[in-house]
Amino acid sequence: MTAPPATPAPTSARLFVRQSSGLVRNVSVTNALFFNVAAFVGVGLTLYPIFYSLAFVPVWKFGPLSEYGWAAIVAGLFCAVLALIFASLSSVMPRSGGDYVFTSRIVHPFLGWMESWTLVIASILIIAFEVPLVLRNLQITARIIGIGPGGHFFDNANTWFTDSTGGITGSPGFIGSLVVLAVIGLVVILPTRTFHRVVTALAAFGVAGFVAMFIFGLAATSRSSFESHLPHYTGGVTAQQIAASGKAEFIAGHTHHFLSDLFSTTVFPFMLSILLFQYIGFQYSAYIAGEVRGNVKRGVLIALLGALSIGVLANSFYVDLISNHLGFDTNVSWGAAYWGFNSHLSALPMGQPNAMPLLGAVANKSLWPIWALISLAGTVFPFLLCPVYINFISRMQLAWSLDRQVPEWFGNVSERLRAPLNAILATLGFTGVLLFFQSYNALPHFLATTGNKLNLAGTAWFSITMAILTWTMPGLNALLVRFRRPELIRNAPFRKALPWLGLVWLVFPIWVYVFAVGKPIEKSLRGTGRL
Repeated sequence: MTAPPATPAPTSARLFVRQSSGLVRNVSVTNALFFNVAAFVGVGLTLYPIFYSLAFVPVWKFGPLSEYGWAAIVAGLFCAVLALIFASLSSVMPRSGGDYVFTSRIVHPFLGWMESWTLVIASILIIAFEVPLVLRNLQITARIIGIGPGGHFFDNANTWFTDSTGGITGSPGFIGSLVVLAVIGLVVILPTRTFHRVVTALAAFGVAGFVAMFIFGLAATSRSSFESHLPHYTGGVTAQQIAASGKAEFIAGHTHHFLSDLFSTTVFPFMLSILLFQYIGFQYSAYIAGEVRGNVKRGVLIALLGALSIGVLANSFYVDLISNHLGFDTNVSWGAAYWGFNSHLSALPMGQPNAMPLLGAVANKSLWPIWALISLAGTVFPFLLCPVYINFISRMQLAWSLDRQVPEWFGNVSERLRAPLNAILATLGFTGVLLFFQSYNALPHFLATTGNKLNLAGTAWFSITMAILTWTMPGLNALLVRFRRPELIRNAPFRKALPWLGLVWLVFPIWVYVFAVGKPIEKSLRGTGRL
């Protein structure tokens, strides 16, 4: 008798696609692209100018771009290398979970868990950063309507969700933030296919807002019109006074030492760290690779490089051209006042950050419907970032559950949602806790950034610090995988180049974290006598 044919051995791909996870491949390349766009834009569509000063260093200019714009390009070039690493590893390990999966298989399960745990904390901090800014953008949209047709309700939008200090904090801010978080929860528990349709549609609306702001911001406004109308809305404070207020600390003028400034160990790394904060998220479709349809390498690579291209253009030419058009020094100093860094301004102009459509409305109020629509798109993006983050966080938590890092029930996939509902609810709950500590003086002083609570700038910097393993481990994985797990990457794209890609990428986060995080911490500890 002829022996029955042997059952073929499972392929390496099947080893990593666990059908028992309950996830379904419902995500197209287009969905993945807009998923990434939604994951990193946040408040940037309208509020990129406030990030000039978040690094708390003088901002220089060279050629058509600012230090921030050049940092966006440098960071973007390195992040393109990171995209190649993710595409390569995702194609042979197409499981949802991203770097947790890669690091656990290549280096060590504990390091994989540590990396993903710190990423979860960093990401929830970003959600807590974005939620109050959804409320802030609602205020700005209303202020634009107030500048246009007017009305008591819209003219007093600065008092919405605020306590007696005028900040979105205390009970009004916390209650408003919880309402936003509840709506985020309703979006994130949509069935997977519906969820990605909603994300794609809203992100496409946001990208259209980018285009509209760029066209109308440059073609329908002028600096002279903006500067002549501004005092009417600021109680007499002029654009020149705002610009002068930050000149000593935040404005360095044109540099004549471009290359030495790029390799500075005292200023430029801080600006690069802000771009890491801005770009985190462009790679997150790799974390849902187990749900991407078709060719995983192609899908992940298109999604990552497409989103990254939008990010680089938005953080360089988009924001710099509009800021230069309406007054670069004014924008830098105004943004510093929003963060609380500019002590030379007694009050925040207009009671709001320098959102681009708000400045457009000051310059040309006849186009208020367009500015309001752009501002609404600017409200959608920080809102949309939150369910996208919770979605990818839940996939990492599912991977933890499958690997028995957390109890199995934590990652159980709901048959209706095709998503791990318990993990989603846990993330929403932890976000609510952080929003509480942003609103009330309830933190121990050593954990707080203002009084006994978190402020937005402190939340952003804490998130940057917590993401250190997220940015460094992909390079280490690429460097070591050929030696530690050669069988995993036998058919991987860019297999021979992976160690070199890992080495090139590692230069970037190590440079940033040594000089923008490690060095200031060391200096602070030496100053307090703890070292």
